[in-house]
Amino acid sequence: MSTEGVLNIQYVYTVWQALNREEPKITNIVFDGNTAVVHMIQTLSPRIFPSFVRLHVPSITTLHFRETEQDSGLLKIYRQEDSWTLEGLIQSVPLISFWYNHVLRVMMGKLVTTTGDLLDAAIQHAHKMSLRGREIQRLGRDLAIENMEKLEEYRSNLHENYLEGIRGWRENYIEDDELDHHYAKETQTIMDGGGMMLLRD
Repeated sequence: MSTEGVLNIQYVYTVWQALNREEPKITNIVFDGNTAVVHMIQTLSPRIFPSFVRLHVPSITTLHFRETEQDSGLLKIYRQEDSWTLEGLIQSVPLISFWYNHVLRVMMGKLVTTTGDLLDAAIQHAHKMSLRGREIQRLGRDLAIENMEKLEEYRSNLHENYLEGIRGWRENYIEDDELDHHYAKETQTIMDGGGMMLLRD
């Protein structure tokens, strides 16, 4: 609530006096030379209700000052702002404050802690999944490197086996060729010898 003008501010205080059987209890005042912030607890007990009906409502009143005349050093209030917190208003009503403190706040606390527990479990599970994924990636990379090494070894062995087969084939071919040539010479020699024997006869 915001009010400007000295007369209007007086009207506001008249209403507060009618609603309060007791003076407000001031808990703190902060003043910086131009603005005063007053923390207080107002005891609302309208005169039309019995005296035992009391509501203790915390409120904050902000008073804005300015000089009455330039360089006079005299200050007057030109604007007043009153504010209340929702929690303060709830706490001021007995039955509602009990429900607020023992039911709503407890349920909200349990709801928040349960949500936090679920989020923590989800974060831990995601972290484990990430670690597992990195482990699988590492194992896959190691397996690929191992397979590449085996493939390279197999290629090298295949090349050596091929060369060895070629050498073996050449050696066998040369030996067979030499044997055929030697057999041919022996045959020719035998045939020549047989011819000579026929000529002698």
